[in-house]
Amino acid sequence: MRILAGFLFLFPFPMPKKNYTKLPKTFKDQVLLLKQRGLIIENETKACKVLETISYNRLSLFWYPLLEEPKENEIFKDGSNFETIFRIYQFDSELRSLTFRAIEQIEIAFRTQLIYHLSHKYNSGNWYANASAFKSYPIYVSLLNKIVNSVKDSKQEFIKKYSNTYEEFLPPAWKSFEIITFRSLQSIYKNLKSAKDKKQISLRLGMNHTTFESWMDTLVYIRNICAHHTRLWNIKLTISPVWLKTPKNSWVKRWENEPSNEKTKDKILKMYAVFCIIQYLLDHINPYHNFAEDLKVLLKKYQTHIDIAHMGFPNNWEEEDLWK
Repeated sequence: MRILAGFLFLFPFPMPKKNYTKLPKTFKDQVLLLKQRGLIIENETKACKVLETISYNRLSLFWYPLLEEPKENEIFKDGSNFETIFRIYQFDSELRSLTFRAIEQIEIAFRTQLIYHLSHKYNSGNWYANASAFKSYPIYVSLLNKIVNSVKDSKQEFIKKYSNTYEEFLPPAWKSFEIITFRSLQSIYKNLKSAKDKKQISLRLGMNHTTFESWMDTLVYIRNICAHHTRLWNIKLTISPVWLKTPKNSWVKRWENEPSNEKTKDKILKMYAVFCIIQYLLDHINPYHNFAEDLKVLLKKYQTHIDIAHMGFPNNWEEEDLWK
């Protein structure tokens, strides 16, 4: 009996689920519900208009920090204001736009170097159709299928022109790689058989290949958050980038602003780490970029509504060499 009781403790029965009974609410009812939960709404007409264009569920991602504990009760802290929530939402929208544009520059530079190096190595634009260039045959087949489907479905004029002119179905990498996703591009890089190829590509972008591979995984993840309009400003990174140990240019002393998890010893990273990655790569890729200046302007614009510590910014971050 004791053995059975211990077994049940280790593997408890799941709590029974209940039926979802909530019904849809009108926009006016949504405003009333927020007021009942303690949110200050000074202009109900304006709040209703906001909820007509930004769903209640989406906006709830931005008022979560304003809820009292336990947050499951969905009661707002004293003094919480609808205007503050909307300003946080606006900040997040502008932050996503800024981050997306910056990552775009890095993605294009990565794409350029990948195409250039391997096309010259194999003296062919169709090197990617050669399975021997890749570590995993199943991954190679999957990637090749994605390229084939991208070419087949593409409405881009340069792809149509190629298809109407040449017998070979697959365009050279400098054409076909322009229509595949950042994630597919990263998968191609990670599946390259030659570590030397990886090193030569990553060094042109400012670092060793293992750190670069980790950073690209993180940027793909953040880029997709931006593309799908999901909350960005105070997320914890679920794909943690590797720390840059031997920087070739200006860098930071630290990029985490919370203590390590005592159980896993992992460091909790937030958006500040991503901004450091972007700034470092852009410093190498584009000497004319303005990412640091644009980020500082955006933070100053919303400084009365945004606590940058929620994004992992350490104290005196602007004094770091990377941000000067």
